[in-house]
Amino acid sequence: MVGCNTSHISNIENNHTKVSLNTLLAVANPLHTSIDFLLSDQYEDPSLALDREIMRVLEDCDCQKKEKILKMIEIM
Repeated sequence: MVGCNTSHISNIENNHTKVSLNTLLAVANPLHTSIDFLLSDQYEDPSLALDREIMRVLEDCDCQKKEKILKMIEIM
């Protein structure tokens, strides 16, 4: 799906090579996530990227789903 061979992906995962922006986009798109979220552990405050990712996902939800999600969050 990414257009790279598995050894290149493995080298990226194991920090043997740097990932290009194009490859990073190619990974994020099929996962339906943002580059921000993929890199969130690199930030001093990763919760900001997580907050943005939650908001991005919620944008696609209708009001009924949002209400259910809110109730689940309140229970937690």
